[in-house]
Amino acid sequence: MWGGTVVFVCLSTALAATWPLVLHPAAAIPLGTEREATVPLFNLWSLWRTADRLAHGFAHYWDAPIFYPSKGVFAYSEPQTLTGLLVAPLWALGAPPALSYNVALWALLTLNGLFAYRLARALDVPSLAALVSAVLTVTLPFIASLFGVLPFIAAFGMLWTLEGLVRFGRDGSIGAAIWGAAGFVATYLSCQQYALLFAPFAAAAGLVALAQRGFQLRAAGRLVAVTVVMGLGISLWASPALRVHASLGFHRPEWIVQALSARPRDFLTRPATALLGYPPRSLADTGGLFPGGVLLGLAAAGTAVGMRDPQWRRWAAYMGAGAVVAMLLAAGLNLNLAGWRPFATLRLVVPGMDRVRSPFRFVAIGQLFLPILAAVALTRARQYLGRTRSGFVMVLVGLLAAGENLSVPAPQVPIPLTPRTPWTAWLRAQPEDTVVAHVPFPGGLHVSDYEIEAWRMFAQIDHRKPIVNGYSGYFPQARAPDGEAIPTYTRFQLRMAADFPDDRLLCVLDKALGVNRLVVSRDWLNGRESRIDLHRDFLRPVYADQEVQVYSLDAPDERCRPGDW
Repeated sequence: MWGGTVVFVCLSTALAATWPLVLHPAAAIPLGTEREATVPLFNLWSLWRTADRLAHGFAHYWDAPIFYPSKGVFAYSEPQTLTGLLVAPLWALGAPPALSYNVALWALLTLNGLFAYRLARALDVPSLAALVSAVLTVTLPFIASLFGVLPFIAAFGMLWTLEGLVRFGRDGSIGAAIWGAAGFVATYLSCQQYALLFAPFAAAAGLVALAQRGFQLRAAGRLVAVTVVMGLGISLWASPALRVHASLGFHRPEWIVQALSARPRDFLTRPATALLGYPPRSLADTGGLFPGGVLLGLAAAGTAVGMRDPQWRRWAAYMGAGAVVAMLLAAGLNLNLAGWRPFATLRLVVPGMDRVRSPFRFVAIGQLFLPILAAVALTRARQYLGRTRSGFVMVLVGLLAAGENLSVPAPQVPIPLTPRTPWTAWLRAQPEDTVVAHVPFPGGLHVSDYEIEAWRMFAQIDHRKPIVNGYSGYFPQARAPDGEAIPTYTRFQLRMAADFPDDRLLCVLDKALGVNRLVVSRDWLNGRESRIDLHRDFLRPVYADQEVQVYSLDAPDERCRPGDW
């Protein structure tokens, strides 16, 4: 009975935190603090990709049908495999795409709350205080700011890992170690970046658990063995993606990382979508990192209380220190200690850390510790107020802390009930060897420039033909003999945006990329028909409606010199 109450409260809190999304769950998805629909649409498409490949036994999973003919492109960004599997039945049943996204969002928020509750209970926090910590976890302000970036909603795996390690510290059992390892696997399969950012904190938690066991050899052996097996399992799944990253030399330039590293003032602002405006809201990419005054005060009290109590001392110290360290790491390359930049060192010595673009997201880990520490403070208050009065105070304080951090009404972007349109239905009926290029290509490199590509990926959910366009965390590139990364796709994209139609570009599309259908936006085409007519020996109209004009592309061999493509 109580377990059902916990689930109901967590789900209800998730619905309240995303209000008014529940009023039209099939017609819109949340933006969070995103200014355009590019990233939410990309994440929606990613959910479909996993569901689609599940129906085919995960065949060619990493070779997503964007950036054709590049291989392994699903490894360019977060595949969020576990989340995709969670809602795969909805895709199989033909549910509206937005509903699949929103169910995933609510499920992740609910899981965040449930595993916060479980972690608090593992620390012997009473049920009501643990439930308050669950509500506070569902409404964490940093998570709310990322409603449009679905992988970063999935914080539950980190809490799951900590629960397993807390239980292992108490009994040293192999079952507790396996449970904690399963949580880390869930973290990786939900959000690879969280797994990377959280790994040092998980290792530190393992040391705390071993300290509780007095560093017994038997306990250490169990934990190490389970960790090794977990690492091997993750490596087997990740190896195709890792090979893609290594072959293409993916990394994040230092100037981008520094721009997305937090600054002191960022910790004193709320997300742009916050209900309350004090401290002030921030529109900066790295802003809005204030965790809430009530929550912060409770967490500070919980740290102080826990440090004086043998029952909680180790874990209160771990979480209090972890929150501080996470905030410091969120400063990324902006943190300079007498000429030493810790994050620059991490980029050099920790595999994969050089591919972290946004160090400010370490804040998610720091904020996760706060509700658990708050529950410790509320538990101690129970000793002074008595059971009845403390219950009322817990609920009241919890509602105040959660309400302070709400970001409602949640900004949304309308989504069609189906990706099917007349032109996608026509395209779907074309031969299997059909390869599509959409015109125009984006003329810039900002995420807003790629919103048109994200909508084209949404259309691909219906027509299912490979496209040379696309959007992702990385873009196809090549390696020069000296190892330098060459942004081949970006150069081609900008050339297409500036010079299409052009004989040389048409030759590249046909001979090098295998394109045989051009889907041209009617808005772009208006006024350019005469330019298209100049290339009638390349292009033949085959379909038209009010939205697009489709051309068959067949470049004459005599017009395409080998050097052109």
